[in-house]
Amino acid sequence: MADYDNTNRGAAFAPFDTQKLILQGKIDDNRIERKVTLVKDQTRDGKTIIEVYEKIGTLFENDKKGNDAAPDYTGPFNDTRRLAAWRKMKDGKPYMTFNVSDKQQQSASLEPAPSNFLDDDKIPF
Repeated sequence: MADYDNTNRGAAFAPFDTQKLILQGKIDDNRIERKVTLVKDQTRDGKTIIEVYEKIGTLFENDKKGNDAAPDYTGPFNDTRRLAAWRKMKDGKPYMTFNVSDKQQQSASLEPAPSNFLDDDKIPF
């Protein structure tokens, strides 16, 4: 049996009952500003901990334009990539799946054709 390849994919689920968002803010790390979120949680043996999460992307609601297969949300991810997300339900519980991809290049602006590109005398109509 082949190993499952989860490259550039992921999922998110409802938080555990022990998890609680407690604070959000910024940390300066050698003059690099990092946006963070603090989540209070417990270890398996019941010890209280605070997990520090760093912002790595932003999701914006996507106009699906009638395409049900299109992602529900898209946005920048880790400065150089894109994140797409789909809302899902399983056993009455919401979750999201993710795909990570390279940013699509902006279309190059079309340069005007050289003035001698079309010669009116050679157009066959």
